Amino acid sequence: MLEWMNFLYVLTENEYEQRKNGPMKIPSTDEILLQLKDYSNDDLSRYTVLMKDAFQQVGPIFTKPQYVDFFWHCASTVPGWIAEVVLANADAESQGAKKLVDLWKSTTIDKEIEDSILFHAKDEARHSHLFVKLDSFAFPESNTDGELSKIKDGLTKINSHDLVKDGVSVSNYDLLDYLVQMNMGEIRTLVHMHFLGPVIFAMTPKESKDKVYTILQGLAKDEVIHIGYTSKLIEDWCNDSNYTVAKHLYHNRLMDFHKLTVSQTTDTIKKYGQNQYPALLEI
Repeated sequence: MLEWMNFLYVLTENEYEQRKNGPMKIPSTDEILLQLKDYSNDDLSRYTVLMKDAFQQVGPIFTKPQYVDFFWHCASTVPGWIAEVVLANADAESQGAKKLVDLWKSTTIDKEIEDSILFHAKDEARHSHLFVKLDSFAFPESNTDGELSKIKDGLTKINSHDLVKDGVSVSNYDLLDYLVQMNMGEIRTLVHMHFLGPVIFAMTPKESKDKVYTILQGLAKDEVIHIGYTSKLIEDWCNDSNYTVAKHLYHNRLMDFHKLTVSQTTDTIKKYGQNQYPALLEI
């Protein structure tokens, strides 16, 4: 396993059984920042402060032990639930790719930034297909080939004839806003990968474990890269006059993202929580 991904581990069948009644560890902000250092030697001093301060002050739900415990509860007790989560990620990545292409169309500030956003968009589109493939390998009986083929047909495809600038330029501030939201969204995805990846691997049939392991590691590596480039662009934006604006924006958007995650989780908690997770409903 690549050393810089040392917190994305795998579970043996025995470890999986043992962890059914034990907590899964959430990567800390320090651990995530350490992965970024391995991705790049860029100075992220301002980003580091605003990111750590915001996470400490907001305490988003996806960093709470109860959140991880609830996902573990669903993954280990609700038949078919985790397979549905994998396919939901395929759709989310597809939608993300479309939004990134739209952002690329309106970004004319800097060629390097444009190229990074387009690269990210293509990654998201590729990931959407990888999640469908992951579902077919890890949970071969959850969907038929015909059902998976139909899902793949509906995923975002990025073609060269679609890559035409729309003539409307996004402002510097709005671009920063997009980057901030992308950055914390990728952090949440990496956190999810950290505690769901091992469960997916443990549930995978023996003959497909190598393929699933490769997909999971590739997805985790890409998430670190996406966090890294958005962090660097946020850092670049944070000169002396912009730092306070960026810090305030990151805090507010993380609060928005926390509330969004709570709303996305509430129905699932009520449906599968068996009244064991009231604290999550009160966050």
